[in-house]
Amino acid sequence: MNGQEPSGLLDTGATSTFVTEQDTQHLEPTGQASAKKVLMPNGMKVSTGNKYVLKNGLRAPANTADSIPTLKTTLISNSKLADAGYTTIYDENEVNVYDQENSTITITGEAVMTGYRDKRTGLWRVPLKSNPTNLNTDTKLLSKAETQAITNEIIANVHDLPSTERVIRYLHAAAGFPTKSTWLKAIAQGFYSTWPLLTTKNVNKYFPESEETQKGHMRQTRSGVRKTNRRIRFVMNGDEQELEEIDETIRTLQARKNDIRVKIYDCSESVYTDQTGQFPITSRRHYKYIMVMCEIDGNQILMEPMVNRKDHHIVAAWKRLMDRLKRQGVYPKHQYLDNEASDLYKKAIEEANMTYQLATPHMHRANLAERSIQTAKNHFKSILAGLDDSFPLNEWDKLLPQAEMTLNMLRPSNVSPNVSAYMCAYGTHDYNAHPLAPLGCAVQLFQRPENRGTWSVNSIDGWYIGTSREHYRNYTVLCKSSRAFRNSDTVWFKHKYLTNPSLTAADHIVNAAKNLTDAIASNKPASLSESNNAALAKLAKIFTKAAIAYSDREANQDAQLPGVDRQNTSSQSNAAPPGVEASPPGVVASPPGVATRTRSATERNQLHSITDEAILSAIEISAVPLVARRLASRKFPMQILCEIAGAVLDAKTGELMEYRHLLKNPEYCDVWSKAGGKEIGRLAQGLPGVVEGTNTMFFKSYDEIPQDRKKDVTYARICVNYRPEKEDPNRVRITVGGDRINYPGDVGTPTADMLLVKLLFNSIVSTKGAKFMSLDISNFYLNTPMKRYEYMRMKLSDIPEDVQAHYNLKEKASKDGFVFVEIRRGMYGLPQGGLIAQELLEKRLNKRGFYQSKFTPGLWLHKTRNIQFALVVDDFGIKYVKDEDAQYLIDSITPFYDITVDKEGTRFIGLTLEWDYKKRQVHISMPGYVVKALARFQHRPPGKPQHQPYPHQPIVYVAKTQTSQPLDESPLLNKEKKKFVQEVTGVFLYYARAVDSTMLVALSAIAAEQGAPTENTLKKVNQFLDYAATHPEATVTYNASDMKLAIHSDASYLSEPKSRSRGGGHYFLSTGTIDAPNNGAVLNVSKVIKAVMSSAAEAELGALFMNAKTAVPMRKTLEELGHPQPLTPIQTDNSTAYGVINNKIQPKATKAMDMRFYWLKDRESQGQFHYHWRPGKDNLADYWTKHHPAIHHQMMRPIILSNAKAINIFKQAIAKQAKAAAAA
Repeated sequence: MNGQEPSGLLDTGATSTFVTEQDTQHLEPTGQASAKKVLMPNGMKVSTGNKYVLKNGLRAPANTADSIPTLKTTLISNSKLADAGYTTIYDENEVNVYDQENSTITITGEAVMTGYRDKRTGLWRVPLKSNPTNLNTDTKLLSKAETQAITNEIIANVHDLPSTERVIRYLHAAAGFPTKSTWLKAIAQGFYSTWPLLTTKNVNKYFPESEETQKGHMRQTRSGVRKTNRRIRFVMNGDEQELEEIDETIRTLQARKNDIRVKIYDCSESVYTDQTGQFPITSRRHYKYIMVMCEIDGNQILMEPMVNRKDHHIVAAWKRLMDRLKRQGVYPKHQYLDNEASDLYKKAIEEANMTYQLATPHMHRANLAERSIQTAKNHFKSILAGLDDSFPLNEWDKLLPQAEMTLNMLRPSNVSPNVSAYMCAYGTHDYNAHPLAPLGCAVQLFQRPENRGTWSVNSIDGWYIGTSREHYRNYTVLCKSSRAFRNSDTVWFKHKYLTNPSLTAADHIVNAAKNLTDAIASNKPASLSESNNAALAKLAKIFTKAAIAYSDREANQDAQLPGVDRQNTSSQSNAAPPGVEASPPGVVASPPGVATRTRSATERNQLHSITDEAILSAIEISAVPLVARRLASRKFPMQILCEIAGAVLDAKTGELMEYRHLLKNPEYCDVWSKAGGKEIGRLAQGLPGVVEGTNTMFFKSYDEIPQDRKKDVTYARICVNYRPEKEDPNRVRITVGGDRINYPGDVGTPTADMLLVKLLFNSIVSTKGAKFMSLDISNFYLNTPMKRYEYMRMKLSDIPEDVQAHYNLKEKASKDGFVFVEIRRGMYGLPQGGLIAQELLEKRLNKRGFYQSKFTPGLWLHKTRNIQFALVVDDFGIKYVKDEDAQYLIDSITPFYDITVDKEGTRFIGLTLEWDYKKRQVHISMPGYVVKALARFQHRPPGKPQHQPYPHQPIVYVAKTQTSQPLDESPLLNKEKKKFVQEVTGVFLYYARAVDSTMLVALSAIAAEQGAPTENTLKKVNQFLDYAATHPEATVTYNASDMKLAIHSDASYLSEPKSRSRGGGHYFLSTGTIDAPNNGAVLNVSKVIKAVMSSAAEAELGALFMNAKTAVPMRKTLEELGHPQPLTPIQTDNSTAYGVINNKIQPKATKAMDMRFYWLKDRESQGQFHYHWRPGKDNLADYWTKHHPAIHHQMMRPIILSNAKAINIFKQAIAKQAKAAAAA
């Protein structure tokens, strides 16, 4: 340009291009009038004239212009150039405009000044001074820490992600969530050379440990990893020798020195094929299976969906795969097949001029496609785990192309190991031309103006399903509304769940504390008095201090996984919440009972946090009564929070103070220092005039710890609590960090189970003159001598000065200020504490003639005295006839332990017992348990009574066969709701086994689904809770009997999902005759039979086998209790199973039943069991084999559980049988 051509000023301050009337002759008129109002630099507003188009080859909107009659110079808008995708560069001589689509600009230095573009005007602004205070509301200059906390969605381009870490997260998802080692190996070989920022250095530093990778690639830990004894075999002078370790000589011999290794690969021109199992969800195009082909020379894995495994569908999928290979220029000559191949399939292979070979039957490893299927499935499962929650899974087949693409990018080619399998087939993948994104990611798809209505939104919802190889920078999107597939170059990805770190609990707490502080500081009325102002200032200081403390604690903890709430119970809010009861001045006291929490119907399925669970657990074990009205108002003492945190609350400042804080506070230092010194003295060798020692621990220097035990040194946790009802209210307890203890032996402790306890109760009411009492040992785990000492360290600053001086600890302390302790007796926190405590108890009781049964864990007897007891940890349930025998046991224990004796025997292991020795009955119940459980789960009673704990499969009376329950295809629950399902199962299972066995079948079915619960599972759980709320109390009564075991056995055929059957059993103690009258059940069994039964008779035989196996140890326990057992009658209602056992049906036709059949026959010949048949209506076990309608439950509850009518019927039946026996 020489300055003579028509020109305009390239203006960065013009929002549009404006031309003078003189220059319009060089433009193309549009014939349209312009109606813009333009603000001039002098502040005046002028109107524009007409619209024109520039003739300089620019695209819209950079080529549009408006005329202004009063304008002196034409202004070209730099803003419109930027909007059209152009980049403008100015220098001292000229200005150049570049098209961003075909130009790359490299910058080698840093910017000396950075500004921003105003979104409202489209113009650029730069600061007028260094370190500006940014006041605009459209753009904010962010620090690195601030950019990491952004939670808004991000634009679709990977180059726009704000950090390298997020880029790696994004690309890892786009690559299909591969494992770190596989991805690094592929990157190092150059398979991802066009992917931005994807280097081994960045991946090593920022590799995301994603759950999606584990869901697809997790494997069982291999054996032999980190072996402690490595044996290496080598041959020397013709003799094979074995060494424990490799010495330097062998290392020298085995060292590599400038070796060159050559691998020769012979092209096989072969493929392997096989089909996967059925995909759980049928696709919208009716696909259910995937054919997997492994092309050996290129080492690529190809996947093609199939409708079913019929011949013509298999051949059609195979032909599509072969066509794809031919387009790559690959013509296989040989194919390896699975052993199952149809004639049509073989014919198609032969017509393609190929040979084939079938794999050896049942020799799956001979077919490489089997391993390829595993690799492909692992990769595809990781991708499925990373799909957006709203993605429709019936579109899974559309994800296969990119899944196959990313899989082959990870695999090196066999013929050319320096390139990937994908590169060998298709060439280098250019990420800039065909960018990849995370499959199934939710997106916003741009709608062009010509394709949408005038007032329609600019974008529509959809999901990304792959890149378009036929377009440049285009994405294929599944539209949410129409379910149609569209390609577009403008897509906005909602991938913050992959690339954005989640806000931690500390972030929320610090932000809340800051907001409270700002509110207090900026909203104080002028009319407040000085005392009120001082109080508000003090409150603001507390909030600020709490926020800083919490932030510091969280900063020192490990990084939080996305979506996992981790709360530190020792860092509760410093200020007491509204409604908390006031406490005496000084250190606040506290404890509560059971809080009844309610919620609205819409919130029924919402779950509480870990903190809620901790509070509820502390409430349940607290002994302090609470007022129901105050509980309903959420008002309860603060001590419960203190007990959870191992700290106390200062009522003056609202601070939650742990032991170290109390020692630093001048007001509380003396009191709590004495309490801490007393605890240390009690555990050690005492403090003169203060406390006697128990020799539990001994102070040592670090050098005195054995060398092999230094790695096992654990930490001490000092807990404090204020208990005003105690003689010494300031309580300090030292516990051991059990998670650091490496105990080499088994720490399991034999203890009595619920079955033994119920058998003992039956024995008591059936033995004339027998009674029951309970006994509890206090501090059972403490002061038990240990053969293997443990080691612990304590901070010297946590130990009072008088204790330091008495034990000369300053000389024993290490340079970093720690004192070491040798633990010689049992303490709280030791994992082996229960075992060594019981071993010592057993040793002491053996000297007094007591011994534990070798066959029944937890059952104790005496060599000469008629006394037995069941031991559950430190609780004794004792059966005795003579008072002197009971006193003998008490005298045997009291010299060593502090005990509490309940001679009435009204409570034992959570059971409430009502003994009627005259009528020789015991009534067992757990009053209030269900009410507390429902309060824990915040479940309101149903508006309509629910008498059915679980939905049943309706009977189809016109059908020849009844179908099993269909597979549940509803969406899976998230982690919190999954935990809720598991908690309900665990809480109610103990109650069902102890008292209300009508819940067993429902709980068994829910437990079978709790590994992967769905929305339907949650509905079943809520129905179960409604049933529990309708029937909150249950009682089981045991009457005196002959103590002969009787069993009812039954099974339901194909009543469970996946064609499984369920076996049930009803065990009770009665007369031992064939038609023994029912008594309260000591055990009810309801189990799903794992194997698929071939007939109803086989299912019945399986149930008989299951129940007889369970009865064998029960017979032994009853004999040890002094009740010899004759043949145990087992009742069945299936005549075929009964005929097989009694040789009325030839067993040669029942090969599938052989093992169970011979086992049952063998036990019958040993005189243990007698099998008999009775009609189904008389078989009580039928109740535990299937899910019944509500009316059946209402009918069976009075029979199974206690009522007056059932007890009278039992007594009449006993009297009738006794009269008949006397007459005989």
